[in-house]
Amino acid sequence: MNRLKTLFIFICILIVTTSCGLIPTGNEKEEKSSNQKTVLKDIDNASFIVGFSNTLDRGSEIGVYSEDGTKMDSLELKGGINFTMSSHNKNDTYFSSNRSNNHLMIDNKTGTINKINEKSLSKTTEDEGAFFIRSSDGYIIHDINVGYTDKGLESELVYWKENSRKNKKQIKLDGELGSAIVAKNKIYVISSDEESMSILSINPETNKQENKASIPNKGIYFMDEKDAFQALDENTFVLAVNDNVNEKEISKLILIDKETLKVKKEVEMEKGFHPAKLKIVKDKVLAVSFDGKLQIFDKKMVKKNSFDFYAGDDNKLMNDVQFTDREMYVLLKNFDIQRDKKLGDITSYDLKSGKKLKTIPLKAKKEWEIARFEILK
Repeated sequence: MNRLKTLFIFICILIVTTSCGLIPTGNEKEEKSSNQKTVLKDIDNASFIVGFSNTLDRGSEIGVYSEDGTKMDSLELKGGINFTMSSHNKNDTYFSSNRSNNHLMIDNKTGTINKINEKSLSKTTEDEGAFFIRSSDGYIIHDINVGYTDKGLESELVYWKENSRKNKKQIKLDGELGSAIVAKNKIYVISSDEESMSILSINPETNKQENKASIPNKGIYFMDEKDAFQALDENTFVLAVNDNVNEKEISKLILIDKETLKVKKEVEMEKGFHPAKLKIVKDKVLAVSFDGKLQIFDKKMVKKNSFDFYAGDDNKLMNDVQFTDREMYVLLKNFDIQRDKKLGDITSYDLKSGKKLKTIPLKAKKEWEIARFEILK
């Protein structure tokens, strides 16, 4: 009898210690695995961190790479799906899932990987996913895509101050949320539905919506992703929009007053140029399209420079682009990992000359459909 009891206890311990999971930081209760590695080595010396995932299948890989492309370490995780957005600050890097409420937070110094699990305030939906995650002026912000309810299209905004996730706040909002920025102690959010687009302000102290204004879009103009919305200066936002319905109209940069939320100016882009992301670098506005064009404007929206770059072909597809003050980095993912025996590469370009500087390979443990990255140094 004692032997059977001992065997039973041993089996129970074995089951617990072989369960896989990450360190939880949200509402979901999980066991921390004793055998699944959850720390990236040498992250404090890495130049890039890359998140690989698939659109529909669960499983992901997080890798850190040196400036010359050497893979310093990587972890393959059973969790993680469709990591379509990322963001980082000096302390942490974040990858958000478009198909799940499980997101990742990686400590930039220790390499510890934590899972952020969010629960919607909605009682009728679960595992809704997010359109964006963003670090802005000391806050971490992301959405929960609730979808259609009996009240119409709804989302939730989740936010907390860096290193204070236990004090996170959450608010229900109308529409789909595409991006958010913190400025002057308020959170400004871009919301849209099938036909319209709006900007609204949230007071993080009261967790209440204070103001809302319509953004003229003719029912066809919408933003492509979170980095299409930026703070141009202390008084103005800039938003890049494209005709995502008919794909015929000229794209625009819309300037929005921070106080009134009214549109101050609309700047038409050159025909054929469709900016997906914006980046403010000192006194310049960088606008990049995913078909291989970069245009540079001053803050009065006068075009100063432009250049074309390689954005893929039948064998490669541009997945992401990031910037430093002097360079642009483009991540291209191979359709076939067997081609060149790598999953893709990151190519850097000089922002002044447009000259290609170097290309580093991205090696991964297996095939992945999606890649997002952040520049650590």
